[in-house]
Amino acid sequence: MNLSFSTTVCPKAELPEALEICTAAGFDTIELFRTWTESSPVHDNTSVPMVRDRLDTAGVALSGLNIRNITGRKADSDERNLGYNLRQVTWDIHLARALRLSSANTKGGERTDEALEDLIEGINTTLERIEGFTLNLGNHAGNRLEGLEDFKAVMPNVDERAKILLDTGHLLTAGEDILAFAETFADRIGLVHLRDQKGEVPVPFGQGDLPFQDLISILKNAGYDGTLVVELEKVTWGEPAASASEAREYVENLLSA
Repeated sequence: MNLSFSTTVCPKAELPEALEICTAAGFDTIELFRTWTESSPVHDNTSVPMVRDRLDTAGVALSGLNIRNITGRKADSDERNLGYNLRQVTWDIHLARALRLSSANTKGGERTDEALEDLIEGINTTLERIEGFTLNLGNHAGNRLEGLEDFKAVMPNVDERAKILLDTGHLLTAGEDILAFAETFADRIGLVHLRDQKGEVPVPFGQGDLPFQDLISILKNAGYDGTLVVELEKVTWGEPAASASEAREYVENLLSA
């Protein structure tokens, strides 16, 4: 398993500064967000060639991109329009491919039966249209994909190129059993976000409620050799680079144990 830096630790930093923090923390891969962080590849001050050049100059590889969700709705609207939503998602996927990725991370919409139908149809339609691409479906507290039972309803009904993004922070917030979730879907996990934070309460990495060692054992036993994205949000106990470095070392020690 390899570790990747998440810009959640420095959401206001544009890409050049985020890359500096990433390398100062000892990472050589980074995951970006289309929205929410200022290091987004669709920032007004950047372009796709600029993103590629900045990554190459920093010696950092892009491990993933979090794109818009498959909600079945028009942006900033309550209007049901899956076709419109999928055009947005497809645009984001082409952005990911232009950034040399073969996968992207997405989530679902509201917790309704209608959103569940649109999510399943949207996943299958998107993967049918775009060959050789993988979608990592992330769990999120309050989202259509919140926990174990939601994924049981979705995963048997979508293309095998739909994998699971296991987000430990949101499983903690939703009160889900992380180990039961990981054991149930071990063979379909495509990405892991490690966040030792429950809800809005920030804690130093390794001092929260995440059963790190047991989770890593499940992943190892399942043959998972993918990426572990180290996420920190609202850091209050140190500078971003130092905090991310400590978190990286913590996980590396667990992996080598």
